[in-house]
Amino acid sequence: MNLSSARRRRSGAPRGFRPRRSRGQNLLVDAGVAEQIIAAARIEPDSAVLEIGAGTGVLTRPLAGMAGQVVAVEVDAELAIALRRRLRGYPNVAVLRRDARALDLEQIFPDRPYQVVANLPYSVGTPLLVDLLHSRNRPKRLTVMLQREVAERICADPGDWSALTVMTRPFGDARIEFLVPPSAFWPRPKVTSAVISVETTGRDRKDPQVASAIWLSRHAFAQRRKKLVNSIAAGLRLERDAAVNLLTAAGIDPDDRPANLDLPAWLALSDAFREEVAGADGSG
Repeated sequence: MNLSSARRRRSGAPRGFRPRRSRGQNLLVDAGVAEQIIAAARIEPDSAVLEIGAGTGVLTRPLAGMAGQVVAVEVDAELAIALRRRLRGYPNVAVLRRDARALDLEQIFPDRPYQVVANLPYSVGTPLLVDLLHSRNRPKRLTVMLQREVAERICADPGDWSALTVMTRPFGDARIEFLVPPSAFWPRPKVTSAVISVETTGRDRKDPQVASAIWLSRHAFAQRRKKLVNSIAAGLRLERDAAVNLLTAAGIDPDDRPANLDLPAWLALSDAFREEVAGADGSG
């Protein structure tokens, strides 16, 4: 038996199952990593847990033994059927064969707080995380595995911020818990993974201050290596002097770079921009 075959057997995948690259299917096979993820999640006996990309249940089974309710979501029919069989002895577990991006979280958890514990599929991990953080029924906590590069962008310190950081950090405080090597998966990915935890905030996803900050950051990071005055002027189609005035009103150095701004700076820029727009509308 070669190493790949041994890793497949450790995954618990059904006989003949072939992971689909298009779905980002890299099944977790390292039980030790699963234990670390669950420890980082701080599961309580009354916890309600949403697991996305449940796969063969390497995380699901220990979660079922610890949490009051587990909803395990798996889009692959073959894996979902096998997982239902494997977890028949756990009445507190529901296995849903569904696309996670189409979930109605208010219907699944209508009247109780919940948390997310997941090995997110590489192919959709970033948009899934953004959807969860922007959801009206936002989880109180997320403990999820992503590509290391994505995790570092979400958890970045000022100096390394990106548009993704601005999209996520208003809704939760994020930190990297630990790194996971490719050898923990079958098939082995070409990249290192990272487990992050996010303690979410109660900030409204439709808050105009945040929505405007996210919109401005997209324009600024479209030319991330340029000075803010140039990227903002180009993105908003402003004269350079107008861009300087806008940034100065927000207390931001026009010669700074987008990656150096932290969340308070982006929110200050949002306030200055909306005041400018309101003033222009009022003078019209």
